[in-house]
Amino acid sequence: MDSLQVLAPVTALVAGFAHALEPDHMAAVTTFVSRRPRPLQALGFGVRWGAGHSAAILVVGCILVALDVRLPDLLARGLEFGVGAMLLGLGLWLLWNVLHERAHGLAGEASADGAHRHHHHHGRGSLWVGLAHGLSGTAPLVAALSATAAGSAWQAAGYLALFGVGTTVAMALYAVAAGALFTRAANRGPALAGTLRAMTALGSAAIGVLWMVNAALPA
Repeated sequence: MDSLQVLAPVTALVAGFAHALEPDHMAAVTTFVSRRPRPLQALGFGVRWGAGHSAAILVVGCILVALDVRLPDLLARGLEFGVGAMLLGLGLWLLWNVLHERAHGLAGEASADGAHRHHHHHGRGSLWVGLAHGLSGTAPLVAALSATAAGSAWQAAGYLALFGVGTTVAMALYAVAAGALFTRAANRGPALAGTLRAMTALGSAAIGVLWMVNAALPA
C-alpha cells in the first residue's frame, strides 16, 4: 500500500469536514436550526443536510467520473445561481417568521401547535437543501479528484463517499453548536432570540444575493 492510498481516505474526510463549513452551507442549516434549536432537532437538520449533500455528490460525481465528462460551465453557473436563490428564499422565509411571531406577540420558538404542524415539512427541507448544495458542488469537487483519487472509478467513488462522511459529521456538529447558541439566546430573553434569528435571516439572504451575482458575472 503506497502513501497515496493511505493519504487519500484521510484527505477525503478532512476535505469533507472543511467543505461543510463554507458560508453558504452554514447559512442554510442555521436558518433551519434557528427555528428548532433543541439538540436532537438540530442534529437531525445537520445529518439530513449532510445526507442530501453526500447523496448528490456521490451519485453525480460517480457518473461524471465514470463517463469522464465535465459539467458545462453554463450549467454549473446555473446551479450556483439556484443555490443563491435558495439561500435568499430561506432568509426571507425566516425573516417572515420572525416578523410574524413578533406581530402576534410570540417569542422564541413557534408555538407547540405550529411546531407540530410544520416540523415534518421543515425537517425534509434541510435534506433537499443539502441535495441542492451537493449538485452545485459536484463539478469543482470532481475536477479536483485527479490530484488525490486518480486511478480508478472505484477509488474516486470511495473518495467521494468518505468526503460525504466528513461533510455530514461536520455539519451535524455545527448544527448542534448553533442550536445551543439559539437556545442560550432564548433563555436570556425573547428579544435577544428574535434579534439573533433576524440577523441569521438577513445573513442568509445577503449570502444568497452574493452567490447569485457571482454566478451571473462572466468568468
